[in-house]
Amino acid sequence: MRAINRPIFYYGKEFRFNRFLGCLICEKDKSRDDFNNELADSISDEKRRDIDAVNNPFMMLYHEKSNGWKAIKQAWIAKMYGRLITWLCLHCYPVMNVFIHFHLNLFSNAGDASLFYYNLYPDLKSQQTLCLPRSIFIATTSRRFKQYGVLFIGAFLPTVRMHAWIIEDGMPADCFDKQWIHYNPVMIFL
Repeated sequence: MRAINRPIFYYGKEFRFNRFLGCLICEKDKSRDDFNNELADSISDEKRRDIDAVNNPFMMLYHEKSNGWKAIKQAWIAKMYGRLITWLCLHCYPVMNVFIHFHLNLFSNAGDASLFYYNLYPDLKSQQTLCLPRSIFIATTSRRFKQYGVLFIGAFLPTVRMHAWIIEDGMPADCFDKQWIHYNPVMIFL
């Protein structure tokens, strides 16, 4: 999975996400055109549409209608993998960078993977802190993600709050996540 570090600018300072430490780093001010040139290189039209949708979130005000995730034969693998990803993200963040490159292809789309993860951890209050493991789980278990999905990690400046979410086929994968609209992407995984 290709990662693009997208800078955000706030009061004349540039902030970048450090993928290995999992935090924002303030750098000196640079040109915004550097990022736009890097982003223009070899991105498919489907993924460019998803990135544009995050930049203009009010143009994308719908979610995929889902009747619930379909039972899969390898549910025990999905449960073990989901719990492993959650534990690694909460206790050993740098190892998570290895798991982001796995593709299990257990679910037909990101919406089904998202609903499975919500069933794995049903408390909605805990789901607010599990946005990164949920997004990694969705990205690595959805069959359509590799071609049509984008994983975003965003920051809410001037606070230090961060959030992760998935856009697949031009729609948010998580029908319960309404807060992604407030975050400015600092890392994009294609």
